[in-house]
Amino acid sequence: MKKVALTTLILAMSLSSPINAEIGVGLTASYSPNVYKGGDTEVTPFPLISYDNGHFFIEGVQAGYRLAPKGSVNNLVIFAAYDPRTLDAKESNDPDIKKLNDRDPSFMGGVAYVLTTNIGELRAGVGTDIGSVHNGLYAETRYSYHINMGPFGFIPAIGYSLNSDKLNEHLYGVSASEAANTRFEEFNPNWSGRYFVGLTGYMHLSKQLRLTGGVRYENLDSEIEKSPILESTTSVIGNVGVSYTF
Repeated sequence: MKKVALTTLILAMSLSSPINAEIGVGLTASYSPNVYKGGDTEVTPFPLISYDNGHFFIEGVQAGYRLAPKGSVNNLVIFAAYDPRTLDAKESNDPDIKKLNDRDPSFMGGVAYVLTTNIGELRAGVGTDIGSVHNGLYAETRYSYHINMGPFGFIPAIGYSLNSDKLNEHLYGVSASEAANTRFEEFNPNWSGRYFVGLTGYMHLSKQLRLTGGVRYENLDSEIEKSPILESTTSVIGNVGVSYTF
């Protein structure tokens, strides 16, 4: 119900936005190592759709609405995004991981404040599960800087994301019943998060055709590092894509 309400609100606000918009379609593929024991690296291709009229926007797996026009010094953004972090237990090579409950993906929705200056962009936001998968919360702060070099550019970023106990239990926890059936000890993490640093880039092959790519390094915080079901507490995630802008 919360998901429907937020989606309806975003669509309603977009109807009052300017009709001049940038629209793009394309294809992208993401690379992500499985952080759980016995997991395999995943390469996932999916269609890329983008739309931006200065207020309402869709970019890949997230959509939102800016209260002020895009590029304003101060802005407030209402957003909804797909969180792809999952554990498909039966696909693991570890016999005890196979006995765990699956960790399903979710939709997160929230609000963020964005400060845009000539020395970069500072974004601070909070969000919650709007798909009733785990009912967790998170807060994130991120600094990024856009380096524009004509037909191509780079955007380095650094930040920290803090998860609530419910979100961490969903992703990294071990319940009492799971512990009783596996070698893993019961694990109920508190609030904790992850540090990250990333770099995205783009190159215009023509006025409409553009290549994009990115890489992001993540390091889980000390509380989550104790999870007995994790193979690694650091990961490198990458993506590459091509899009056509109308």
